[in-house]
Amino acid sequence: MKIIMFAFVTLVFSSLANAQATRTWVSGVGDDANPCSRTAPCKTFAGAISKTAASGEINCLDPGGFGAVTITKAITIDCDGTFGSVLVSGTNGIVVAAGSNDAVVLRNIFIDGIGTGINGVRFTSGQALTLERVTIFGFTTNCVDVQTGNAAAKIRISASSFHDCDTGGLNLLTTNTSTINADLNDVRIASSGAAVVAGNGARVTIHDSVLTQNGFGVTQPVLSSGGGSQVVILASTVSNSSSTALQSVTNGYIGVSGSTLSYNGQMFNTNGGTILTGNDNVGFGNLAIGSTSGLLPRL
Repeated sequence: MKIIMFAFVTLVFSSLANAQATRTWVSGVGDDANPCSRTAPCKTFAGAISKTAASGEINCLDPGGFGAVTITKAITIDCDGTFGSVLVSGTNGIVVAAGSNDAVVLRNIFIDGIGTGINGVRFTSGQALTLERVTIFGFTTNCVDVQTGNAAAKIRISASSFHDCDTGGLNLLTTNTSTINADLNDVRIASSGAAVVAGNGARVTIHDSVLTQNGFGVTQPVLSSGGGSQVVILASTVSNSSSTALQSVTNGYIGVSGSTLSYNGQMFNTNGGTILTGNDNVGFGNLAIGSTSGLLPRL
C-alpha cells in the first residue's frame, strides 16, 4: 500500500512539474484549456502564464488581443514578428507584482486602454522591469506607473512609444529610503499630462528620446516627505509642452546636456530645486525661458 501511495504522489508532482513549460504560446484562435504548446496554443496571456515556468517565455503565434494579465514571477512576454496586443477597458493592462528577485521583460506588445483603461503597465514589485518596442496609449492615468513602496527596482525602456495617457507617460515613485533606477533610450512620449513624473527615489537617465506635446516634459512633484529625485537628460528633445519643459522641486535635481528644448510654454522652472544645463543645449520658440541654477560642471 505504501508503495502505491508513493508512486501516486510521485506521479502527481511529476505531472504538476510537467504542466509548466519554459516556453508557451498564445494565438488569436487558441484556447486556454490547451497546454499552450506551439501546436495547441492558449488564447490569453493570463491563460498561458499559469502554464509557464518561472523565468520562462510566452510568445505570440499570430496576431491577436491577448487580454490583461497580472505577472507574479520572472517571465518574458514577446510578440516579435506579429501583432500582439492587450486591449482593456476600465482596468490596468499589465500588472507586475513579482518577487524581489524577479525580472520581467515585455517586448513587442501594443497596450490599448481605449480611453477608459487605468494604467497601461503598473509595476508594484519585482527586481527589474524591461520594456522593449512596447507601445502604450489611451489610459486615464499613466501609460507606465511604477510605485514600488519600500523596495528598490530597475526600469529599462527602449525603442518604445507612449501617448495619450491623461496623467503621465511614465510615473516613478518609491519611498525616500529606496531607489528606482530608470533608463530611457529611444523613447517617445507624447500627448500626456506629463511625459516623465520623477517622484521620490527616482534616479532617471533619458537619452536619445523625444518628449513632445505634453503638459510637462519632466516634472518632480511636490511630496509631503521624501528625498526627491534626480533626472539626467542627454541628446534628447523636449518640445511643445503646454506648461513647462523641465520643472524641479525642493530636493530635486535635473541636469540637461546636448538637448533641444523648443516651443514650450516655459523652458525651466527650478521651483525650489536644482536645474543645471550644459552649453551644448539648443532652445528656440519657447514662450518663456525661466531660470536655471547654473551650468553643469565640466570634468
